[in-house]
Amino acid sequence: MKLFAVFSVIAVIVLFAACNNKPGKPKSFCSDPCLKDTMKFTFDHPWKPYVYITANSCSPDTIIWSHTNLPNNRKMSVSELLGQPVSINKEFVRCEIYDTSFAWVQLNDCATFRGYLLKLPFDKKKSISKYSSGLTDFDPKYKIADGLICYSDRAFIYVEDKATGKIEKMKLADHSLDIDFDNVHAAFDSVNVTRTRIFVNLVQNKEVKAIEKVISL
Repeated sequence: MKLFAVFSVIAVIVLFAACNNKPGKPKSFCSDPCLKDTMKFTFDHPWKPYVYITANSCSPDTIIWSHTNLPNNRKMSVSELLGQPVSINKEFVRCEIYDTSFAWVQLNDCATFRGYLLKLPFDKKKSISKYSSGLTDFDPKYKIADGLICYSDRAFIYVEDKATGKIEKMKLADHSLDIDFDNVHAAFDSVNVTRTRIFVNLVQNKEVKAIEKVISL
């Protein structure tokens, strides 16, 4: 009986430990990863250009952009535009409208903090530009000067003037690096970009290497 009692106690302890070690909810970088209402961005112009991001079931649903001088608005599913579903919160979304030419939308996914950059032209004859490897200043370790965006591939880092489209780039390596943009800090420890300089602390093989380049934007 004593042996049975000991085994019973052990079984209860194991069961309790198992119940308390169930996988928790995925970590979110946002204070609230639920987008409840449509986000609206406007610009003071006679044609009233705007960008809306609608919400559905806590997720961003559609991006709509237009102005009063266009017969129809432009719109796309957010998941289609970005290539995958994301969760967002207004604290990590920014939109800048450049008169009636285009708008730049920057956002970070709440689940991974992956950065996305979208250039949305109002003219339907012009193509949308999108980058799913954005290094945005929503991240406290990434400093990007006003008027610029920064993104990367696996060999270069790019800096673009949002108004003019002029681009500067800096080589990260002579070969393609193994970078997971859903875990960007594993590669880019910190980034500092101005109109005259790119500076990156790049992590490779568990070592941090400082890389910098003088630019002109």
